[in-house]
Amino acid sequence: MTAPSAAQLSELAAQFLSGYDAAAKDAIWRQQSDAFRQFWQTRILGDGTHPLPNDESDVMIRILDRHAKGNTKDSEAVAGGFMIPQGAWRRMFNELRANKPIATLMRRIFEAEDQQQRIALIDEVYAANKGQINKLTGKLGITINIFLAAYNPFNNLSIVSLNDRRRLMEFLTLSFPLDWEKASAGHKIVETNAILHSGLEAVGISGSARTMSVFCYSEPFRSLWKTGHTLKRPDRSVSVSVPATSEDETSGKTQATETRESLQIQAVLAEIGSRMGFSIWLPKADRARVLNIWRPAADIVLNELPLNYENTTLRTIEQIDVLWLKKRSIVRAFEVEHTTSIYSGLLRMADLIALQPNLNINLHIVAPAAKREKVFQEIRRPVFSLLEPRPLADICTYLSYESIRDLVGSKHLDRLSDAVVEDYEERAE
Repeated sequence: MTAPSAAQLSELAAQFLSGYDAAAKDAIWRQQSDAFRQFWQTRILGDGTHPLPNDESDVMIRILDRHAKGNTKDSEAVAGGFMIPQGAWRRMFNELRANKPIATLMRRIFEAEDQQQRIALIDEVYAANKGQINKLTGKLGITINIFLAAYNPFNNLSIVSLNDRRRLMEFLTLSFPLDWEKASAGHKIVETNAILHSGLEAVGISGSARTMSVFCYSEPFRSLWKTGHTLKRPDRSVSVSVPATSEDETSGKTQATETRESLQIQAVLAEIGSRMGFSIWLPKADRARVLNIWRPAADIVLNELPLNYENTTLRTIEQIDVLWLKKRSIVRAFEVEHTTSIYSGLLRMADLIALQPNLNINLHIVAPAAKREKVFQEIRRPVFSLLEPRPLADICTYLSYESIRDLVGSKHLDRLSDAVVEDYEERAE
């Protein structure tokens, strides 16, 4: 698509502003910013290092994450397309509460007025947090950008992914002053915020950084710059992705390694479900190999599925990598994806929904964190996005290998409900 002219962009900006109550939204964000600042000062930096109650953390998570428990489509939250699982937010808050030096560094980042000072402080946090498995620092800068936008939503954009910022800058023909691949996280986070702020003002978007960010993700502007396509349906608009080319499959050696790892994850999923009191189904093709890793008690693994479906549906269900069952009902279904294409598991889930549109099962794709974006890209393909009665992205969530390993280490797993999985899952937007 040819990029619109400056006049066309200004017209889009004017149309957006005419229907957006910036003053009312900014008032909400003034309150939420005050709440976040108070939380950081009194709870993260306050006396004590004991874990925070989940309910207390969840109030803040609803400000940060549109997909947080308790939020609705009308809730005001920083971002949602790059969701961090609920449990990961809680653990991050508790780690920061226990690690006052990094928490203090973060406060200095929030309060820094000089751009070069903020760059240096962000780079210092990245260095101090190197090797940690929390989600504070990452190459896309998501968490720090979310925190910055919550602390000061009027100056810090809630375009939280550096990938999105780079795409938007390219669309608006805004140049980045350094080599993108060599620039530090601090330079990328701070300088893209300033560059986009100025660039969006130039096309007619005035007001707070929050107002600018909402415009960027509003239609029709979003579909002009963000990878993907939007299809209009009678009842809704559906966002889809159309990959340009397919990736080559992994080499035999790498594929064999990933296959072994996927079997280990199947075993971990089976163990989690069994400890929660569920019966477990494993496909016959994988069962012996998984049971070489995981040794369950007798009668935990089912030899036959106790389900009343016609043969085609039953054969489809039998191939799913791990099922948790309570009596004659499937509670959760997991497909462990280790291939480069990240496709076979999604197809099996889609086949199941196509065969049984009214089936009410929690579906999950489990894959390494490195393949997270690939999962979301594939799940938004038209074939899955136009699935009836709902897009697959609305029904099926993503779980990382890391989150599954984290979950199996939870204390008192045998006393937890399967709903705890929702603290670790992520949804495609």
